[in-house]
Amino acid sequence: MKKTFRVIKKILNVICILFIAVMVVIIAVSAVSRISGSTPSFFGYTIYRVSSGSMEPELMVGDVILDKDVDDPDSLQVGDTITFIGTGALDGMTVTHKVIKPPYDDNGVMKLQTCGIANEIPDDPIPTENVRGIYVCKLAVLDVIYSVFLSPWGLLIIIGLLIFIFFGELLNIVKVITGNEKSEKDADDINEIIERMQRENNQETDDFSKKSHNNANKNKKSD
Repeated sequence: MKKTFRVIKKILNVICILFIAVMVVIIAVSAVSRISGSTPSFFGYTIYRVSSGSMEPELMVGDVILDKDVDDPDSLQVGDTITFIGTGALDGMTVTHKVIKPPYDDNGVMKLQTCGIANEIPDDPIPTENVRGIYVCKLAVLDVIYSVFLSPWGLLIIIGLLIFIFFGELLNIVKVITGNEKSEKDADDINEIIERMQRENNQETDDFSKKSHNNANKNKKSD
C-alpha cells in the first residue's frame, strides 16, 4: 500500500513540476515581451491577446489568439483575419481585423484595407509590409492561463503547488529536527522483523504439515 502511494505521489509530483515549468516559461516570455515591447513568437507563430471589442463576436476581449507569419502579404484575400501595425487613427497600434480590400498598387506601394467586424468605419489602408501575421485559431488553454496565473491569485496557486510537491521533503526535515524520524524508522524495522518471522513460522508450519502427510501415506502403504 505504501509503495502504491509513493508511486502515485511521484507521478503527481512529475505532473506538477512539468505544469509549473510551463507556467514559468509562459510568464517569463510574457514578462520579457512586455519589457521589450514585442510579442511572444515561436517558430513562425505569434501569440496575441485581444484588447478591444472591434472583432466581436468572433474575437472577444481577453481572447488569446495564434497568428502565423505571412510569407507573401500580397496573396491575402478578402475575409482573411490579419494582425498588422495600423496607420492613421490606429497609427503604431497592433491590430487584428478582417481584410475588406485585397492588396492593390497605390503609386508603387502595395496596400490593403481592413475593418473590424463590430466597426462601421473601415480602417485606413496599410502597406502590406505592415502585416504581422494571419489568424490561425484561439488558444483557450492559454486564455485561462493568462487570466488565472498572470493574476494576483496565480502566485498563490504556484506557491500552493510547490508546497504540495515538496511537502514530503519538508515533513522529513521536520522529523529529523524533532527526532521522530529515527523512532518511525525503528518501528518500520520492527514491523519488517515481525512480518519476516510470521512468514518463516508459516513456512515451518507448511513444511511440518507436508511431512506429517507424507508419513501418514507411508504408514497406510505399510498396512
